[in-house]
Amino acid sequence: MTLQTQLMSDMKEAMKAHDATRLGVVRFLMSEIKNAQIDGAGSDDASLQKVVASQVKKSKEAVAEFVAAGRQDLADEEQAKIGIMEKYLPAQLDEAALEKIVRETLAEIGAVKNPGQIIGAVVKKVAGQADGGRIKAMVEKVTAS
Repeated sequence: MTLQTQLMSDMKEAMKAHDATRLGVVRFLMSEIKNAQIDGAGSDDASLQKVVASQVKKSKEAVAEFVAAGRQDLADEEQAKIGIMEKYLPAQLDEAALEKIVRETLAEIGAVKNPGQIIGAVVKKVAGQADGGRIKAMVEKVTAS
């Protein structure tokens, strides 16, 4: 089942269950995907998952801002939305698997002065299974040791 088909199905289920939060998140994601397609993004699942991942990242930044502003109620609400959106992303790699991929990539590339090259190569390998911040932190950890 494609991601768009899954979103449509989940939207119908949320309507039937009168789940306003999930319905709102699914409609929002569908809207963002449609806007991305209008702007030239592909309609394959990988392209659509990039849109969802971008929205998850924005929501996580919003949570941090809400917590800093002392608005835990809004942070909790946004965190619930993140949980719904993450359902549409591929399963995330655990730390051990990510470290293994970073070490393999480092062995393939060799000693590089610019860690951005390693990060870029790892991002291509993990294909959405880890966010850029986690990858950067792991590359720094591995190269420091």
